[in-house]
Amino acid sequence: MRRLASFLISLSLPLASAEVPADEHFRVDTIAGGFVDAMEIAVTPGGLVFVIERTGAVKLINPKTSGVKVVAMIPVEVRKKEFARECGLLGITLDPNYAQNKWVYLYYSVKENPVHRLARFTHAGGQLGDERTLLEVPHDRENATCHEGGSLAFGPDGCLYLSTGDNTCPFKSNGSAPIDEGHDRKWYDAQRTAANTNDLRGKILRIKPSANGSYTIPEGNLFPKGTAKTRPEIYVMGCRNPYRISIDQKSNYLYWGKVGPDAGRDSDRGPRGYDEINQARKPGNFGWPYFSADNKPYADYDFVTKKTGAKFNPGKPVNTSVNNTGLTELPPAQPAFWHYPRASACAGPVFHADLFPENQGGLPPQLDGCLIAYDWTTTRIRLIKLDDKGDIEWNKPWLGKYRFVHPGDMAMGPKGELFILEYGSAWYDGKDGKLKRVTYSETPQVIPITPNDPRMKGLPGDHPGTKLIAETTCLACHNTTQKSIGPTYRDVAKKYAGDSQAIEMLANKVIKGGVGIWGEQPMPPHPQHNIEETRQMVEAILKVRKK
Repeated sequence: MRRLASFLISLSLPLASAEVPADEHFRVDTIAGGFVDAMEIAVTPGGLVFVIERTGAVKLINPKTSGVKVVAMIPVEVRKKEFARECGLLGITLDPNYAQNKWVYLYYSVKENPVHRLARFTHAGGQLGDERTLLEVPHDRENATCHEGGSLAFGPDGCLYLSTGDNTCPFKSNGSAPIDEGHDRKWYDAQRTAANTNDLRGKILRIKPSANGSYTIPEGNLFPKGTAKTRPEIYVMGCRNPYRISIDQKSNYLYWGKVGPDAGRDSDRGPRGYDEINQARKPGNFGWPYFSADNKPYADYDFVTKKTGAKFNPGKPVNTSVNNTGLTELPPAQPAFWHYPRASACAGPVFHADLFPENQGGLPPQLDGCLIAYDWTTTRIRLIKLDDKGDIEWNKPWLGKYRFVHPGDMAMGPKGELFILEYGSAWYDGKDGKLKRVTYSETPQVIPITPNDPRMKGLPGDHPGTKLIAETTCLACHNTTQKSIGPTYRDVAKKYAGDSQAIEMLANKVIKGGVGIWGEQPMPPHPQHNIEETRQMVEAILKVRKK
């Protein structure tokens, strides 16, 4: 007991400075669970939380009682075999005047119709009704296209921001830029979308909703209204998959996470895969599919002759694709705000202490001015401290002693508490998504030991390879018992049982990547691991219990 008291006292010491309090000063509570492919949240002024599921459900949660009520079932296209693989109910946000008008905005994939729809609903009588379509974005649903974005947010300027992905199949480009201009190959060419000034895909759009359910174009977007071969809704172009966006409620700066390509190393075609956290203080082109990270260029590549051409110029990017319907000369490419090796970057809210009441359990003032960034794949959360100009002052990990399973969205509550939505452990049709709440306590607490990650059930707990698997990106695509986008570890163990060559073969495959054994979904390379590490990981996988 005396040791525990000394431990708690030592944890409280950093509070006298501007240092971020230790994780023990933050409480993480599960508010509700059992969500199917939980996507995005929206918090009402009264503290209720809307949660949307990719399969079409809109649910309203009361954090005080953990009560969950279904307020709508939106008919959506989720997927057909390997097509439309990332479609569904994708985004939600509330009107800035929700307390008065009860307007809720949803972005979803229309069933049996290849469009994404941005629509406004009214929350009345415990249900969502009176649907009014603002905008529809045509998209392709064949040949394994993916990257749909779909995040929604309002800025203090009263404008509604919507992220859209490049709607391109990334699996035929060897992890590099998908710029295939071959005959009948448009699905593999992101130049038709992200680099196309006349297409709404691969963008972040900015519009001003009107009371009648339509919208107007605000001043200050990337292309003035009436500019030939452009869409005036575009605020940011050159995005691969801007999965989660946020708007600083003071500066109106736009932040988003870009999920990067799969390449595990640099090549003559371009850089390895990088994820990005981006900041837009004004409209711009952020380079995809010609550039990545800090404007590292890709090379022009002929997919028919397999010849590599010159590198693209970030100062003067040019789109000459046969699939381009927009301008040939594009705006200069902007570098990423912050980047790191490929995972699944997401941008959360920017916390401003003076926007919330004091001493009600909200985040502490030491986090003032911090952008909360997180990663869906690695599950890591970081605080990026912004100075008065919006530049990075420092960047450090946060809440690392807690376990989150594919965090997919974050939002501030009315008391300054942070809500975190976990997508869940499975890639498709998982049923263990959770809504969690982070609050602050001046008195530190002992963080309880959490149960084993459900994705690792059956792996030998004392094996060094198990620890390595927990710290890598493997769990984004694999479970031990439930098939995700990749095979289960149990199936892998069964397939290679008794094979004396399996450890060496699979260890090398983890490093180099591969495709074809378990279907058309490729496994990206993992060159960050050496052969000894991958051997240990494979050994642990092959020891997965049969039941």
